[in-house]
Amino acid sequence: MDMPRCAVHPEEPAAAACAECGGHYCSRCLRRIGGRFLCASCAERVARGGPAAYGVELPPSTGGGPVGARVVTTCAFHPGVRAVGRCTCCGAFVCSACQRISGDKRYCNSCHQDMTSTPRREPAAGGKGAATPPACGEIWKLWPALAFLPVPFFLSWLMTYMMRQGEEVSVAAAQLLVSLLLYSSSLAFAFLVVSRYGNARELLGMHGKNLAGSLGLGVVCGSLAFWIGTAGSLMSAGLLERVSWVEEWLHGFFDVNVKSVTGPDLLVAGLVIIVAAPVCEEIFFRGFLYPAMRRKMGVWAASLLNGFLFAVVHFSLFGLLGRTLVGALLCLLYEYAGNLWSPVAAHGINNFVAFFLPLGAMWT
Repeated sequence: MDMPRCAVHPEEPAAAACAECGGHYCSRCLRRIGGRFLCASCAERVARGGPAAYGVELPPSTGGGPVGARVVTTCAFHPGVRAVGRCTCCGAFVCSACQRISGDKRYCNSCHQDMTSTPRREPAAGGKGAATPPACGEIWKLWPALAFLPVPFFLSWLMTYMMRQGEEVSVAAAQLLVSLLLYSSSLAFAFLVVSRYGNARELLGMHGKNLAGSLGLGVVCGSLAFWIGTAGSLMSAGLLERVSWVEEWLHGFFDVNVKSVTGPDLLVAGLVIIVAAPVCEEIFFRGFLYPAMRRKMGVWAASLLNGFLFAVVHFSLFGLLGRTLVGALLCLLYEYAGNLWSPVAAHGINNFVAFFLPLGAMWT
């Protein structure tokens, strides 16, 4: 007998049937709420509908008047036991016995375990598991990140415009001023939004679970990312040679009057490109932006869109294809490893090779 296929992803076998609608779904589409597996639409409806959606009969009220007319909400995990609040992550009603408090947030036991334990590996079509980013980290909205995305680049352009009006500055000073403004505003916004849902560092994927394996995988994928990006850039340059003026126009946005490059300038530029850029860009694009995209459109579409936006903000027409592919690869790496330090390591290796390879060629 053929194995049933997922209703959302027909290419993958179904892992279970939704306890509400009965449809078959793969492990990526199911959420565990109240001890049952539900599809995304049923999970949202259950979270909004309260205990009645869980099949729990509320005890009848006694007495009369306004006090007697109140309905007592019961726990989704212990029917008949009075609930004291709702899980911040999945919306299930919890009693005092099964609630877990983290910071100023309340969670059910299942969501709390997902947040604090090793990333759970769920079976995929090929029989191998894939550790997904924490489910509770995917509940912030997508539109604030997309709306905020142009802001730091506008501020950086304004800073470079002001520097162009004055005397020449060193490469180190220009790099520090622009990157400080760009990265500090992006990180401040990401942490401000995510901190409303719990521990921002954990929810953004910056934890120590499976750290050695994640870093090792990141180093290997970083080398692959460099050659993928290089091949994509060469293809773009060949296909778009007739519109090279667009590339020059885009570069003009962040050009400043700089002095001759010195050794300290190269050191500062190297630290920004190899250390600061991978950490800050991965926190915003993969840790903050990708989970919200993944929740809306699935892994593959979210990876490609995330990679495209990652390429767009680098203001390079020739690098558009290569950086899109690299950004998508970093999303898939985060999806597999469940640890943001893996794409950070890959991004750092990619930038390290891209920074030192031309310098080595010039020195030779």
